[in-house]
Amino acid sequence: MAAITVAMSPACLRDDQFAQLRHRFSQINFVLPSSDDEYEEIIGDVNVLVGRVPHRLFGQATQLQWIQNTGAGVDRLLTPDVIASDVIVTNARTLHAIQISEHVLTMMLVFAREFTKVMAAQREHRWRPPEFHPFCLEGQTLGVIGLGGIGSALARKAHHLGMRVVGLRRRMQDCPPYIDSLVGPEGLHDLLRQSDHVAMCCPLTPETKGMIGEAELGSMKSSAYIYNIGRGRIIQAAPLLRALKEGSIAGAGLDVTDPEPLPPDSELWDMPNVLVTQHTSGTAPHNDEYMFDLLARNLQRFIDGEPLINVVDKQAGY
Repeated sequence: MAAITVAMSPACLRDDQFAQLRHRFSQINFVLPSSDDEYEEIIGDVNVLVGRVPHRLFGQATQLQWIQNTGAGVDRLLTPDVIASDVIVTNARTLHAIQISEHVLTMMLVFAREFTKVMAAQREHRWRPPEFHPFCLEGQTLGVIGLGGIGSALARKAHHLGMRVVGLRRRMQDCPPYIDSLVGPEGLHDLLRQSDHVAMCCPLTPETKGMIGEAELGSMKSSAYIYNIGRGRIIQAAPLLRALKEGSIAGAGLDVTDPEPLPPDSELWDMPNVLVTQHTSGTAPHNDEYMFDLLARNLQRFIDGEPLINVVDKQAGY
């Protein structure tokens, strides 16, 4: 194979990891542009882009063959030009499964054990909060919408906690042992009606944008909670706010919001039945190691002409 040029932001990896890549892949020219101007200088020679893609320069990337996204969501990357091109797109959909699934479980347990009330009582030096009515997750039903790496990890953990798990996936497959019932998109309202907790773990695509609106929230139990770790626009903002204010659902755990960042004057910040975790669910100390390992394996596959890991279906959007 001819010489390969790989461009990536300096923020993608640590300095020692870049040094390891350069040592391991001596046939690759690694460049680390930190601005659009620097990208513009080298974009015509780049074969592989890692992470940030300057959209206005995509048309000049005449040698580009592969884009490695550093996260799971590719909605911002998949412009019409990228979709129409022959460029392969891969993502890091397995990278954040552990921490994000634990993040959702944490929000579920905060609501179940009413930790917001308990912690408020602690700050007030009060022994036990008033109107304290916790409940248990065991025996309750969790609906997981989107069974990729994150949704599947959450479903497995909820199953081991004794929860009943209903999963929704666009492409039907055999039902995994940790899922009690599996439905397609046509089963959305049935999943919502029976779930005590609903976790939005799907990517943002034309099919999922705004998929949870007034009718869907109206299908949920008044005692049910909804969680969003996908993209804010999967849940329609105005119907969600109304449902939370009117009590037609019990609460929401929102790691992502619409808009994002959430404006300081948003009512969601101060609602007692809402957790806003500011898009932190994917944060973990091992992220850079996982990204380094995934990138190294994919680079070797690229050199060897083998299929890459985590190839995105550009038409489907994930």
